[in-house]
Order: sequence, then structure tokens, then C-alpha cells
Amino acid sequence: MEIIHLTHPMKEHFDIQEPHVMALGFFDGVHIGHQFLLQQAKKIAHKNNCKLSVMTFDPHPSEIIKGETDRKYLTPLSSKLEEMSQIGVDKVFVMKFTSLFASLPASEFINQYIIKLHATHIVVGFDFNFGYKAQGNVNYLRKASRYNPFKVTVISKRVTNDNKISSTFIRELISEGDVHLVPYYLGKHYEVKGFINYPKDLYRQPRLNSMAFQIQGKYVLPNQGLYKVEITDGCKTIQGFLNHNSSHEIRFELLSNKLERLKEVHQKEITVKFFNRVAYMDTIPIWN
Repeated sequence: MEIIHLTHPMKEHFDIQEPHVMALGFFDGVHIGHQFLLQQAKKIAHKNNCKLSVMTFDPHPSEIIKGETDRKYLTPLSSKLEEMSQIGVDKVFVMKFTSLFASLPASEFINQYIIKLHATHIVVGFDFNFGYKAQGNVNYLRKASRYNPFKVTVISKRVTNDNKISSTFIRELISEGDVHLVPYYLGKHYEVKGFINYPKDLYRQPRLNSMAFQIQGKYVLPNQGLYKVEITDGCKTIQGFLNHNSSHEIRFELLSNKLERLKEVHQKEITVKFFNRVAYMDTIPIWN
């Protein structure tokens, strides 16, 4: 998958002559709704014998427009790109969202970042907005397509259990500790990445009862509590518990015979997958 980083105004000319279907959106989490949109875009691309591209934005517009610099994400950019690659996206345009870009009129966004990039078909969600003060929406795109060389497909909202599938709703579930409900909307268990902070005398300790875990990235974190999790470094996978006991520190509460397997992953990125919240207990049971 090719990744092209864009900054407005574009100083570099991208010689993209071949037609492509472009999906537009922020796609935080690449949840079930996003996946459906991307699969529909993929079908359109296949039908028209052309490539599938995505345009996403970094950081989230609210960081620039509303000053929400502490905003947390379901999927930081690197994880989002991994998800898109697995879906089969051919090219991703990552637009750096700046105050200058935020002031771009909707008409100029279409001219500079749809027409000049030779996108022949645009696929967006029903609530997609763009341009200065969100003056552009799906109706604006549809009208513009009548006089320009591109078509527009709008994907309607997706609903599960009477709830609209959205990144906002999934973030709320996680923040409230309801991680067991996340797969119904995200399409998989929620994951975060980071590193284990080992004690200095690691190899002198015959038994390890806990290790600190440092989050790598601005992830949405579940509410404080004890969670059943799976930890993997890409080679080894163990199950256990994660104790979130403060707003900044996360500690594993795992049995020593399982922690021994992670001694060799010092300073290596690991992934923690959340299953469900459990009640605190004096003794954590053994997982077979």
C-alpha cells in the first residue's frame, strides 16, 4: 500500500494519472461502518478496473478547530494505516490538518484534492462534512459531481442493537469500561500498543507478580478497573489481567509463570487486547 502525505497548499506535484476510487473520512477505529464503506468503495473500484484510495486526516480536525489537543483515538495513524492495508486499500493520502487547510472553501477542496488528484468516484459516509466551517456535505458533493468528472456514492448509517455505529459511541463504551460490547461495533476486541517497563533487577527476581505497561500513543483508555486481557508481542501470546489504577499508569496483574514468557520482549512493542471488565479480587485465578 502506498502512503502519500499531503500538506496544504500542495507544493509538490503528484503525477497521478490513473483513475481511482477515493473514500474520504477520518476513519478512527476503522470500525464496522468504516469497513462496510471501504468494501463498497473496493467493489466500485473493482467494477471499474481501477485502484482504491483513501484520504484521511491527521490530526483530528477538532484538535485544530476546537483546540482539543488532548484528544484520544481508537486507532493512532499507524494502526489506522495497518487496518486499511489489510482491507486492500491501494493508496492512502494522509492530509495534514492545519488551520490553513481548515480555512479552505469546500469548492477549492474539490478542485485541489479530488479533481487534481484524478479521483473519478468519491465514496463517503452520510454525515461527511468538509471545507471551511463544514460548509461542504454530501449534498454539496452530489451537486458538484453534476458539473465535474467524478461520481459520488453516499453510504447510509449502520446500526447494531439500535445504536448507530460510530467512533464516538465506541469511545464512550471504552471510557465507561464496557469493553465487552466493543466488538459488536468495532468488529474486533479493542487493542492498545505500548511497552513493558521492567524492573532493573528483572533477572534476579524468580517470580514476577506485576509489570508496568506504558501506552504508546494517544489511545482512548478504559475506566479504572481490572480487565481480562490478551498480550502479544507478535510471537508470544499470553492471557491475564490488566489493572488500570490511575489516569496515567497501567499495570499488568499476571501470574509469574506467564510473565516469565515476556522477559525477552524488553523495549519491544506489545499489543494488549481487552476482553471484559472483572471484579477486583484478592487473588487472581490461574488461567489454563
